[in-house]
Amino acid sequence: MNKMNRYLVSSVLSGMLLSGPQAMAKGEPMYDFLPSDTVIDNVKNNLQSHGVDVSNLQVDADAQGVVQLRGEVASKQEVESITQIAKESEGVYAVLGALRYETGEVVPAPVPEGLDPMMDAPAAGNEATQQQIDAQ
Repeated sequence: MNKMNRYLVSSVLSGMLLSGPQAMAKGEPMYDFLPSDTVIDNVKNNLQSHGVDVSNLQVDADAQGVVQLRGEVASKQEVESITQIAKESEGVYAVLGALRYETGEVVPAPVPEGLDPMMDAPAAGNEATQQQIDAQ
């Protein structure tokens, strides 16, 4: 009896597998992508509904739902939240980001040895002239 049940189950599963591809015509895509304009609108609307100002953001999408975000935002946390919100938008397959933010930290450039940080560096090729002046 146990062998018969296994045979019956495997027959049913085989039948389901064989009938599955017939339900989809050859050449039809497995996934229906939304038009890129629709995906862009979905992302912008979703961002706005979460209180994000999209006026400083550029949102692009390709035919496969890959979204590219560009622009300046306030913080790293905002980059992460905007990216997550965009990923959750309808029609989005992946999100690539080029969002920039300022850390607010000012890091001074290192001053080369021997130069006064308040003075400009001598122009290239003027070293010999400076040596001649010092020799006089």
